[in-house]
Amino acid sequence: MMLLAIHNDRKKRAEEAGRGEFGICPWSNFEVKAHVGLVRQFWAYTDKKPVFDRGYEPESEWHVTWKASIKDEYCEVIFGENNEHRADILGSNNTVIEIQRSKIDMRDSRERVEFYQHATNRRVIWVVDIQEFWNKRFFLKPSKERGKFTVEWKPKRTWLWDLASTPDTNLYLEFNHSNNQLLHVWIHNTKMYAKYFKKEDFFNRYMLDVAKEEFQINIQDAIGVLCGK
Repeated sequence: MMLLAIHNDRKKRAEEAGRGEFGICPWSNFEVKAHVGLVRQFWAYTDKKPVFDRGYEPESEWHVTWKASIKDEYCEVIFGENNEHRADILGSNNTVIEIQRSKIDMRDSRERVEFYQHATNRRVIWVVDIQEFWNKRFFLKPSKERGKFTVEWKPKRTWLWDLASTPDTNLYLEFNHSNNQLLHVWIHNTKMYAKYFKKEDFFNRYMLDVAKEEFQINIQDAIGVLCGK
């Protein structure tokens, strides 16, 4: 599924085009169909589906939820002479926000960061879903500094550890979709540290300026969307 497609020569959301309408994926040029329900609205490929480049994944409802409050011109923005990359969100404060659920090779995550920094001169912010291993092999231990935790994680995912080590990125982990908090994690002296970070604070810092007007006016509605409510 995806949030935006080309319909009648214009980039539209499925609900704007209308249920059952056909469009074109701007990234792959394959045909997509508008699915418009009371709760979910999205475009989905019809018969032919693309083979995703390394590091990319099919869009899930979780991906769409993170982009639902953002203005169309800042969502799913394609870069590169050959459509090499599609930024999930061009965020506030000169950032690119990447929404990632499945694990990827460290070389691919590094390449994506380097690409966006070169193409846009923006800082790359990652939001990664870790529900799969949260409280199974990823544990928080209180540190001496109030509100900060050390992370015990075995076996760790090297690409996430690498992103947390990189000074040119910020890494936030989604540990529970319905929770109103994320985990901000980083590496210091070979140890991973974490602190809880409110989704409201994330929205204000990275999404507010590119959000639809109704969500700029009522931020709590935007937080409800991010929590799947």
